[in-house]
Amino acid sequence: MITYTDIKKAINSSLKKKFNIEINSKDISEGFIRPSFFVGLENTNRSSDENQIYKSMTIQIYYFPTDRYEYSLEIMDVQEQLENLFDLKLKAKDRYFNINEARSNTTDGVLSFAFDIEFYDGRDYEGLENNTLVEIVDGKDFYNQYPIEKMETLDIEEE
Repeated sequence: MITYTDIKKAINSSLKKKFNIEINSKDISEGFIRPSFFVGLENTNRSSDENQIYKSMTIQIYYFPTDRYEYSLEIMDVQEQLENLFDLKLKAKDRYFNINEARSNTTDGVLSFAFDIEFYDGRDYEGLENNTLVEIVDGKDFYNQYPIEKMETLDIEEE
């Protein structure tokens, strides 16, 4: 199963390899060195059923240029490199995720670059490492440990 931490580590690793620039991990209001990046996962959504989990999120990368006042060319160069680095796929652990709708803008001398990813992940159940969910679902022990009510077993009351 891929975690949010796995995704953020993959992005940070890609940025370090390409740019060799510091990536801030503390709150920006505490101060930071220029140039530097700040990476965040925003607009995370999750839905699931008994077999799998669907996740979607926006990856937000902020770039703080070397000079706070003279930054135009530097930001354009970094923007183009980010667009090339996060073009089609993002590799996290042993998975590749499609990158959707990359976008960027500059506000107050800070480049904001964002893209979306979405994926399905298999659900991990404790103690089921060597069995498939289909084999276990028929047993009562499974439903005692993971009380999941299927849609077809719901009763609909009429008024």
